[in-house]
Amino acid sequence: VTGALRRWMMTRGEPLTAGATVRALVPVSVRTRRGGAPAPRKGGPAAVGNSISAYFVDLPVGEDDPLRRLAVISAAMVEHKASGRAVGATTLIRLAGLAPPTLHSLGVRIASQFSSHSFNVLVTNVPGPPRPLYAMGARMIDMYPVVPLAGGQAVSIGITSYDGNMHYGLNADRDALPDVDVLADAMPDALAELKAVAGPA
Repeated sequence: VTGALRRWMMTRGEPLTAGATVRALVPVSVRTRRGGAPAPRKGGPAAVGNSISAYFVDLPVGEDDPLRRLAVISAAMVEHKASGRAVGATTLIRLAGLAPPTLHSLGVRIASQFSSHSFNVLVTNVPGPPRPLYAMGARMIDMYPVVPLAGGQAVSIGITSYDGNMHYGLNADRDALPDVDVLADAMPDALAELKAVAGPA
């Protein structure tokens, strides 16, 4: 996402100094478990409590090295999680077995608590089903999240895994971001750039 934002900003002629950043609000799902595993619930699946919090993460769009961008973001997330300083640490909801669309939507509820000047983009990342889903025998091919815009925001980016693939869904204010297709096209290019320098997994 950071690489794509960098590419998109360059098409707009935005000045990108080495220290330039874009502030993202990143909701996280914190699952509470006792003894490391959820206890089975009578008559239903294992019960897992979910707390939704969020972190402000400064995406280093001014950094031209994709590996350094990744390292900066990874270190920031590790520091956030270790410190326990989540913005919006108030628990919004505790449910068992939340579906990906619910978690994406809860991210927007957190975002709406903050001023539109507090962050530039909302980025949600929710694990989806690892196996294919079917409806009346028809296999679902893709799963693209649609994350509603928070108040005063121009674009939101939802990420969901499904059946071994990652799917990115962009939702934008057409007036504020008429070139959202340029940002969308930059996503696979930025991922290819990162994979090229990272080498084989």
